Amino acid sequence: MTPSPPPVLPTIIALARSGALDRARRLFDEAGLSAVTDDPATLSVHGRLLKDEARRSPEADRPRLWREAGDAYARAADLSGATYHLINAATLALLAGDGPTAEERAQRVLAKLDAGDTGPETPYYLGATRAEALLLLGRTHEAQAALEAACRLAPEAWEDHASTLRQFSLVLETLGADAGWLGPMQPPRSLHFAGHMGVVDSPDLRARIDAILAEERIGFAWGALAGGADVIVAEAVLARGAELHLVLPAPAAVFRAESAAPLGGDWPRRFDAVLARATSVRVVEPGLAATTMLHIRLAAEIAMGRAAMKAASLASEAVQLLLTDPESATSATSLIGGQWRRSGRRQAQLDLPRPPAADGRARSLPERPRDGVLAAMLAVSLDERTGGDVRAALARVAEMLAGASTPLATPAFVANVLHLAFPDPAAAADAANLISREFGSDAPRIAGHYGVAQLARSPFGDGPMLFGSGAGLTSDLLVSTPAGAIHVTESFAAALNGWTPMTGGECPYVGELSGAGETIPLYALTRTGL
Repeated sequence: MTPSPPPVLPTIIALARSGALDRARRLFDEAGLSAVTDDPATLSVHGRLLKDEARRSPEADRPRLWREAGDAYARAADLSGATYHLINAATLALLAGDGPTAEERAQRVLAKLDAGDTGPETPYYLGATRAEALLLLGRTHEAQAALEAACRLAPEAWEDHASTLRQFSLVLETLGADAGWLGPMQPPRSLHFAGHMGVVDSPDLRARIDAILAEERIGFAWGALAGGADVIVAEAVLARGAELHLVLPAPAAVFRAESAAPLGGDWPRRFDAVLARATSVRVVEPGLAATTMLHIRLAAEIAMGRAAMKAASLASEAVQLLLTDPESATSATSLIGGQWRRSGRRQAQLDLPRPPAADGRARSLPERPRDGVLAAMLAVSLDERTGGDVRAALARVAEMLAGASTPLATPAFVANVLHLAFPDPAAAADAANLISREFGSDAPRIAGHYGVAQLARSPFGDGPMLFGSGAGLTSDLLVSTPAGAIHVTESFAAALNGWTPMTGGECPYVGELSGAGETIPLYALTRTGL
């Protein structure tokens, strides 16, 4: 009889999914699970932890870890008979450099599939598993045909397709083979769009936008909804049946009054129609009574990052479409475009001179709220679990951050929580990862948020300090953050992906924090790729 999985196993899985990989591995080893050889669930988790370790390790260490992970999955397959365990074992053997073992395991996968010995799996999974086994055997044309057939069985299972394509890309890279044939099966691309309000709508403009969306195979789009360019692009996205995700800097009624109503005509009606059909609407600051350019910048950073995150999750690509006025090189749209280009991503740009009458109708927005800044804030829990000596832990943190980015405000330590702030999420992520690496398996809980705060000099003479509702959010997030993990808000995760080219595995979604009538999506910041 197969033994029941150890009670601690769900906790270990949850830690691994939350990004606390070192702590998950430590708990696994402390529970004595590394020596377990008779439980497929435990062996599968062991294989998964070893895979995670391999991805984060120096290249020279990876073959050994791939091999150990593959052996764990192979033992799980012997016990469970599951093709999931066996195909993982086969691919990991190839990554470890053991081609004969990979082929032997792949042959066993095909035999099980041919015999119908698969368990209750989906048709897509069965087809993709067959294709992967064929690929490991060097039967590339058969693998391509099998994968194409599997995709036809579940044409919109984009996440499943993406997981398979990532696996196939890794196999083909290991084999030194061309991966170009995977391109037609790639999920649709993601789009970030932006533009100025003073745009003259016309059939020619809409045709040019439609052509770009079609050529780029856009299936998902993120942007705001100001009258003019934003509304026109959003309508085109909806017309092609793609998902539209709006990121507004202020509540819809406030933003409508400031960005659509001043243009007159039917722009307010079109704003309302698009808003009603959007797949999702995210308001950056729900309590905002008047939009500022700083909030518009924050909304754009979040929208850019969400497009990049979606593309990464689907093994696809994110592109940007800008409708710009060539005479306004310092406009918000131009600045947004510059940040996108610095991330190395592709961009399509339509130059549309602003009509003279547009400037008089557009409402001038203030640059920022009083003392307002964009801040990437961290809360670091330093207590007896980080080595036992809080003062020594603080000194270690101070020393390791001495060569990092200059903090935006004076660090503060209150109730065993160190509060740090940086001018951008990339700098904050670097600091969080430095701290986590320094403490290893004793790493503290860390929470992060990116948003608008107020920065002013302390009346007590201790340098600049942050205040405002956003400044205290990180402490609240620590309550749900496991020891050793780094959890951040959606705005932090998205803006980080907008600032930094990432591979997609660094900010997995881990759940939500609910309280005081608000639900906050949370993401884990892992060390992969940073």
